[in-house]
Amino acid sequence: MADNLRQEIKKKGKSIFEIVTMASIIENEVKTEEDRKIVSDIFWGRISIGQPLQSCATLAYILGINKKQYSLEDTMVESPYNTYANKGLPPGPISNPGIKSIEAAIYPIKTNYNYFLSDPATGETVFSRTVEEHNANKDKHGL
Repeated sequence: MADNLRQEIKKKGKSIFEIVTMASIIENEVKTEEDRKIVSDIFWGRISIGQPLQSCATLAYILGINKKQYSLEDTMVESPYNTYANKGLPPGPISNPGIKSIEAAIYPIKTNYNYFLSDPATGETVFSRTVEEHNANKDKHGL
């Protein structure tokens, strides 16, 4: 990892391990560079207020399968990697993230978004501020 990134990580009070772990989740959640930076902000924000990440990417890692929609039963599976059941980051990375995801974990874009989903038909990321907006987006996109 480049020295300038190491210095930025240190300035933010995080470890390289934390950044790589977060980046590995971001890598598997969304595809575009901008979306990764927004999701980074959402996830770091959840951690800062003690809220679980609730990452579908970690469920896919645990279960070994990607699903359009995970069930309530899926979200309750016992695993230290279950970010629905456990607060904070999982104990380690769930993949080998690329540099764009690592940069997103270091340099999130500050937004007012708290939720997101991926449209199963297009892969587009849909962001929302409130749980009501998020639930409406889930209905709209058949989730």
